[in-house]
Amino acid sequence: MTAVKFDGKQIIAGVGGTLALAVAARYTFGGALIAASGMAIAGLIARRRRRPLSRPGSWVGAVAAVAVALVLLVGGGLTMAPKGTLSGIKRAMDTTKVEQKPPPAWLERLAPGAAARANRPPIQLGEGFEIWALVMGSLIGIGMLAGFVGSVGWVASLPLAYAITGHWIGAKPEDALSSASFGPDENHPAE
Repeated sequence: MTAVKFDGKQIIAGVGGTLALAVAARYTFGGALIAASGMAIAGLIARRRRRPLSRPGSWVGAVAAVAVALVLLVGGGLTMAPKGTLSGIKRAMDTTKVEQKPPPAWLERLAPGAAARANRPPIQLGEGFEIWALVMGSLIGIGMLAGFVGSVGWVASLPLAYAITGHWIGAKPEDALSSASFGPDENHPAE
C-alpha cells in the first residue's frame, strides 16, 4: 500500500480550512458543517457518475444540505410545539389587523381621503390564502437562509477540499496536472 503524500500547500490549506470551517460553524450554529457534508455527498454522487465535481455542483450540494436541514428543523419544531401554538400565532395576526390607530390630522391635509382609506375594513382573503402565504414565506425565508449559510460553509470548506484531494474543486484536469511535478518528460528534459 502506498503512503499518501501531502505537499506544503495542502497542509497549509488544511489548517486554514479547518480554522475557517470552525469559525464559520460557530457563527452559523453548525450550518457550515452541514454545508461541508453536503459538498462531500455531492462529490460522492459525482464520483459515482464518473464525473468531476464542479464548483456550482459543490455549491448546490452545500446549499441543498442546509436547506434540507432547515426544513427538518422547522418541521420538527412545528410538530413539537405545544397544542394551540399556530392558532395563537393566527390570533396575534388578526389582532394587529383590528387594532389600527386613526391616521394623524396632518396626513388628511397632505393626502385628502387618507383617513377614509385607512379606516376601510381589510380585505378578507380566506384561510387557504393565509396558509399558502405562510408556507411560501417560510420557504422563501428558508431558501435565503440556506443560501447564505450554505455559501459561508462552501467557502470555508473549499480549502479543506483542496487539502484532501490535492486539487481545487472544478479545476480543469490540465490545470491540476500542470501544477504537479511528475519529473522530466519529452517537453521538459532533465538538465
